[in-house]
Amino acid sequence: MITAIFNILHFIFLFTPVLIYFIKIGIVERYMKWIFLLIALTPLHWVFFEDQCISTILSKKLGDYQDSETTSQFSENYMGWLYKPIMSIFKWEWNSEGLAKMISLHWIFNILLIWNYCFFIQNPYQIKI
Repeated sequence: MITAIFNILHFIFLFTPVLIYFIKIGIVERYMKWIFLLIALTPLHWVFFEDQCISTILSKKLGDYQDSETTSQFSENYMGWLYKPIMSIFKWEWNSEGLAKMISLHWIFNILLIWNYCFFIQNPYQIKI
């Protein structure tokens, strides 16, 4: 049960850069500096945990991801609906290496979305970060 809640929060965090475009600017503006920091730093911490997210590591310690074939357990279990069609366009295989490429592409997209929101949507005339 706790891993399900944890994975839902993981999923929401992963799509926060998209979700903020649908929330009133005044609400998001208060938290934007923290959202920007967390989104920018998330992929950078993986190198310290053998290319794994700390959230995925915690889920594994709580008993989730028993039957995983790759080192990207969260993506393997919950992101196939989005990642597989994109990976087929680039002819990337559904394995640890292909998923690593797809996850990096997703985070590039996330960072670009946050950057666009901060500098062009939130306040195009004065940056408040």
